Amino acid sequence: MQVLMPLKRKGEVWADGIRAQIRAEVGMGWTLRNHVQRGVVTGNTQLTHRNSDGQRSSVMLPIPFDKANGSKLVNRVVAIAGVMNADPTKSLADAAAANPDVADAPAAKTGKPTGWKVIQAKFLATKTGQRANSMQAWQTRTDRVIECLDSKPKPRTGVGVLERYVEVFAIGPNGEQSGVNCPMPAGKSGRKRNMADAAAFLRFAVERCGMDQRYLPPGADRMRELVGVADTPAKQSTPLKPEQFTALLDALAEAERWDLQLACGLIGYLGLRPSELATLTVDDEGVAWVGAVKRNANTMTKAVPPRVVAPIEVEGRVVDPAQPENGEGAMFVTKFASGTVKLPKALREQINRVVDTKHPRHTDSFQGVGREFRQQLERFPFWASMIKKDPTLSPYALRHGFAWRATFGANRLPLRAAAALMGHDVKTHMRHYGSWIDKESTLEAVENFNAAQRAKARA
Repeated sequence: MQVLMPLKRKGEVWADGIRAQIRAEVGMGWTLRNHVQRGVVTGNTQLTHRNSDGQRSSVMLPIPFDKANGSKLVNRVVAIAGVMNADPTKSLADAAAANPDVADAPAAKTGKPTGWKVIQAKFLATKTGQRANSMQAWQTRTDRVIECLDSKPKPRTGVGVLERYVEVFAIGPNGEQSGVNCPMPAGKSGRKRNMADAAAFLRFAVERCGMDQRYLPPGADRMRELVGVADTPAKQSTPLKPEQFTALLDALAEAERWDLQLACGLIGYLGLRPSELATLTVDDEGVAWVGAVKRNANTMTKAVPPRVVAPIEVEGRVVDPAQPENGEGAMFVTKFASGTVKLPKALREQINRVVDTKHPRHTDSFQGVGREFRQQLERFPFWASMIKKDPTLSPYALRHGFAWRATFGANRLPLRAAAALMGHDVKTHMRHYGSWIDKESTLEAVENFNAAQRAKARA
């Protein structure tokens, strides 16, 4: 095929490099030139395409023929070529008009967003319904992708964009991949989430908005390389063992912190996320329920039904020795339902902010509830002494303690029942809680098994 050779004009040597870039990106048969009308150079850009049959067509691009617009011109030609390759029946004019809002063109005079900003708006619209903090995270991460796309030298592929993302936002000022100066340590959840969300945005741009295939994110192997490997193992989630849990409840009672004891008792006995205190209700039959506090891409468009929760009692912790069937966990549910004991005032205020849509500081995020519970607990001296002995403990240790009793305790529940009570599936349950059984628990389980075998042998 004959290559189109436009007439060179003084001051347009820069255009040779642009044309070479276009040939490298989309092959022969495409060229740009400064449009001439009746012998007068207009400064507008004319794109000409010659197909394999030798037929030639031209179209005017809305980008001035100027050195400063070099990358925009290349991007626009690549986008048009992509449309025509995907649908050979399209004419050059139709391809140039397709998805004009995703082209790397000058800002519209109306001030409306163009290019990747338009794709971003469309992408974020698909996330509508998620909590405010989740939407802010999507906004931040897509802003970062666009910043990478606009950086110099401009990345030309999806993997190039993600590599730049790591360079700019993930590593420390001296190239640190871990440590206090590294904003997103390799292998940790922060970098994984950022990489996954950036990749989702790029995939959306190609599959839903017509951007060129070269912007697709890389495969799983390359993504793992970009995320990297943590140089330190992830912190083990620590369960509060029954004796620790009951010691905390006794210390709260001794200090007459009945409000905080109620909160700890409900979380620990029912296996709640701290923020789920905001949605806890008890029906007329004394059965406790909690509503959804976590929303994601899978649940944001669905009405999530409340889940039933029930106390897994601790052996020996009864309200009345004469009635051992009345456990302490059930007592906390009864107190909560009757209102004879209330949750801490500051915690109730955070709950009201979420559930009361007319609250002057209303929010759709439950994070404030969890933060307030953490603050209340960390101010309690006995809990502070527990943290000093075991720094891996956190308020979630109460929920983890429920999981431990349900999964590894003497009267363990079937996995499906334990997972359902905690609000997730069996796979998630085992991924989070199946790994932290400690040496003592392992040996105890072995001894229980062997004791049962010996008892059978004696029988």
